[in-house]
Amino acid sequence: MQIIEEKPKEGKVKLKVETLDDLWHLYHVIDEGDVVYARTLRKQSQRADSLRAEKVEVIPVYLGVRAEKVNFHRFANQVRVTGPIVYASRDDVPIGKYHTIAIEEGTVVTIQKPRWKEHHIERIKEAVEASKRTKVMIVVIDEGEADIALVREYGVEMVAGVRRNLGGKRYNTDRESEEKRFFHDLAKTMAELMERERIEKAIVAGPGFVKETFHEFLRENYPELAKKVVIEDTSVTGRTGIYEVIKRGTVDRVYHENRVAKEVQLVEKVLENVARNTGLTAYGLREVEEAVNYGAVETLLVLDELLKGEHRERIEELMDAVRYARGEVVVVSSEHEGGEKLKALGGLAALLRFRVR
Repeated sequence: MQIIEEKPKEGKVKLKVETLDDLWHLYHVIDEGDVVYARTLRKQSQRADSLRAEKVEVIPVYLGVRAEKVNFHRFANQVRVTGPIVYASRDDVPIGKYHTIAIEEGTVVTIQKPRWKEHHIERIKEAVEASKRTKVMIVVIDEGEADIALVREYGVEMVAGVRRNLGGKRYNTDRESEEKRFFHDLAKTMAELMERERIEKAIVAGPGFVKETFHEFLRENYPELAKKVVIEDTSVTGRTGIYEVIKRGTVDRVYHENRVAKEVQLVEKVLENVARNTGLTAYGLREVEEAVNYGAVETLLVLDELLKGEHRERIEELMDAVRYARGEVVVVSSEHEGGEKLKALGGLAALLRFRVR
C-alpha cells in the first residue's frame, strides 16, 4: 500500500491499493459513516425519444460515497463500499442515490473520517511496511502429495495442491519415474505462484525424507528455485502441518515480524497460560476490563471482528487505555487458526504483567 497524500485538517488520506493484503487492511479501516472517494463506473439511463425504451450508458465518474455497507470479497479480490453519493464529478449524477464503489488492486482511493483512531492509523502503517517485506510460501510434502499455502497479512491461504499416484514399492522403475513427474509438477506450480505473487522464499516441510529428496531434485533441475527454499520438519502434512511450521517460528525466521506468525504465537501463549493456570492471562470482556483498570495488561489481543461489532466503542476505549499504559495492542485476524481460537475465548484476551486476582 502507498500513502499518496494526507490532509489531517480535512480528515482525508489518499491511498493506492497494491495487493490483496492491502484490500484486507482497507476493509478494517473503512467504517460506517466514512466517505470513500474513487473513480468508478455508473449506469445512467437516457431516453432516446418518446417511442423507444431508455438506453443504459455506463459512464466513468469520480464519486464520494458515504459508507453504509463495507464487504471484503476475497475471491473477487475486491472491497465493496455501498452508500449514498455525497459528491460527484459530473452534474448529471444525482446526489443521494446509492452506489457501490468496487476497490481492487491498483485502485487509488481517498478515505475521509470524522476522526482517525489509533488502530486505523496503525493498520495503514502496517500495510505500508508489509509491502516492503518478503512474502513467504509454505509447502508441506509427503509421498505423492503436496499442499501449498501463502502467508498473507490477514491469514493463511491454501492456494494449491499437487497429487500423483506413485504406485507400489515393487515397481521401483515406475515409482521413480512417477516421483520425478510429481516433483516437476510441484516445482512448476511453485515457480508460477512465486512469480505471480512476487514471493522470495518458500518453506518446504514434511514428516519424512521426501522434502530432502525434493530439495535435491530442485538443486539438479531448478537451481534458482532451490536457492529460495528452506527445509523444515513437521509431524504431519496438510493444513495442520502448515500451522505447525508457523508455530515453530520458521516463518518468523524467514520473514521477520510476520503478522500471522506473531498473532498465532501470541494466542498460543494465552492458551498455554490458561492451561497452566498461571494467572497471567485474562480473557473475555469483563476479565480484560478489570485487568486494564489495574494497568496490568502487557499485550492486548483483539479479534478484528469486534471492531465492527456492537461493542466497538467499548473495545476501542480499552485499546486506548492499554496504549496509554505503554502496553501493546494486537488486532488478530479472524481468517486464521489463531483468530478462530481467540474467537472461542470471546475475541478478547490479554497477557498480563502481574496477577490481578
